[in-house]
Amino acid sequence: MELTDKNYTNIIKNNKAPVFVDFYSPTCGPCQLLGTLIEERLETYAKENDITIAKCDVNHNPKLTEAFKVESVPFTIAIMPDGKLKYPELGLKNETYYFELIDKLAGKGSFFSRLFT
Repeated sequence: MELTDKNYTNIIKNNKAPVFVDFYSPTCGPCQLLGTLIEERLETYAKENDITIAKCDVNHNPKLTEAFKVESVPFTIAIMPDGKLKYPELGLKNETYYFELIDKLAGKGSFFSRLFT
């Protein structure tokens, strides 16, 4: 789902579940890798756990970029239903990090620890 300056209130403020936001630029190589991971693997896992994933193009959404103080991309952050910001991360992380973050947001144990129990 694309997050914009115009639809922020509808997506974030009216959401009753955590929202994982990926701030990106289409010309950023690491952003493209993260975008592929989100589209191919993470989006389905997040949906199964009632977590919304939103992407925000920093080039076209200056208000959100400024409000979240995004100075470099990829930049990810989780916005909780109460409006609190959690887990801000700059740069591309490994795949495990993102799955474990979804687990944290969903209030579960680690995805990988559940595989071996």
